[in-house]
Amino acid sequence: MAAIAAISQRLYPRREPGALAFFELGQAGKTPVSCGGQLSITFFIVRKPTGHITGAGTGLALAAFVFSAGCGQAPPTADSAVNPARAEEFRKEVASLKLKLANAQSRLDNLREQMDSGTAPLSTGGMSVPDILEELMETKLGSKNRRRVQRRLSYLFESLALQGDAAVPLIREFLNRMEDVDFAVQREGESDEERKRRYSRFRATLNFSQPPTLRVGLIDILAEIGGDHAEAAVAELLGTTARGFEIAYAAKTIQGWLGREAYRDEALAAAHELLLDPVEAVGGNQFDRVSRNYLFMVLDMYDDQTFIQSAQGMLINDDGRIDRTVLDYFEDVGKVHALDAIVQAFRSGRVVEDDMDNLAQAASKYVGINPQADQLFRDIMTSDKYNMETKRDAARSFTESDGDVSTPGVAPHVLQARLNLINTLQYDESDLMGKGMQLLALQLEAQISGERQDERKMRETASRLFGELQKQESRERKSGQRTPSAQPTIIPAP
Repeated sequence: MAAIAAISQRLYPRREPGALAFFELGQAGKTPVSCGGQLSITFFIVRKPTGHITGAGTGLALAAFVFSAGCGQAPPTADSAVNPARAEEFRKEVASLKLKLANAQSRLDNLREQMDSGTAPLSTGGMSVPDILEELMETKLGSKNRRRVQRRLSYLFESLALQGDAAVPLIREFLNRMEDVDFAVQREGESDEERKRRYSRFRATLNFSQPPTLRVGLIDILAEIGGDHAEAAVAELLGTTARGFEIAYAAKTIQGWLGREAYRDEALAAAHELLLDPVEAVGGNQFDRVSRNYLFMVLDMYDDQTFIQSAQGMLINDDGRIDRTVLDYFEDVGKVHALDAIVQAFRSGRVVEDDMDNLAQAASKYVGINPQADQLFRDIMTSDKYNMETKRDAARSFTESDGDVSTPGVAPHVLQARLNLINTLQYDESDLMGKGMQLLALQLEAQISGERQDERKMRETASRLFGELQKQESRERKSGQRTPSAQPTIIPAP
């Protein structure tokens, strides 16, 4: 094999540690050298003699016909109460056949488009599974050959899928070797630092038009082939890889293939382990740089609230900034159960002022529902310790959300509770903040009564007023002459 991309054992903590390494062209058998900048590896492209596409197209069409016929037949009936294991087996078989049919149709559509454009990939010429895997490992995408090589990649993966169960042992063996190939396009003349800057704003995602790495492509193929052996191979990856990206992708694939709760314990155990004891991906790519995001994505997939207490210690960074990934987990999964962690962070004195508004916005979703949120909202609106941006974001969240993403807006009884809370506050007539609270109360009244036009009018007026207050605060800070606003009177709730 002319080139190998070796993901280090360091990326896999349940194995012996090592160093991320690669072999340059012609170095096969030599000592691996450190790959100190990126995960993409140096390869060369093996040119294949031009072949004819007719045979391959016929094979794909035949495969699609077989898959279609299989999916069109109802599985044998079974009384799930009598034989639940057999019923589950049938359910998995149906899901696998549906996935095969969808992927086969996708391949046919892709092949038809390529044939129509005259750019169909070369035939594999009856390549074996080892030959296909070897060529996949030797593939390198550049800015000049991107389209041609991407077509070749698609066709190699398609050919591997058509091998069916025979390909599973070799794919599993490859995954256990902990090697990978990054299929990112390498721009001509681009340095490691330039490439790193290009991906500096990369956001964690699991949606790709083509597999971004060889291992991810093989996970797709295993799901397409289906069956117990393929399932075991993907499940095994959850217990061996230390790459958050792969754990998230495998979990998503398993959910789509076997059901939302399939391998829940295994996926969450892997995510928890790596969040509590992260493994640095030396020389990793853009996916590894946001590995933590991918691990929290796994918690989100399974709506896992068991990690809230552990995540509380991760919310505030050493520099006093809020970790948005952790806060998103609290808001999307933890919800009111994570409120205590949010409030503690807000009151800790460790968070920089610029990030206080994020916490205020998250906590204010539960005003009228939770006494702790009620008190925090009072404190924000009645104290000059918090800037106007924090107050404004708390008020915005106060009117827009009750923390329940399954229903839009705020429930009427929660709106009424929030209106009652505002009415316990009284401001001096000269204090513009009191005017803002009056507008906020009118907006809530319009929401409760369903007067949308009045609600919109009050919302826009309140927004302008808070904007003016924020500008005034900014001018006072620049001049160094900021005057604390008068403190309101808090009227005890009846």
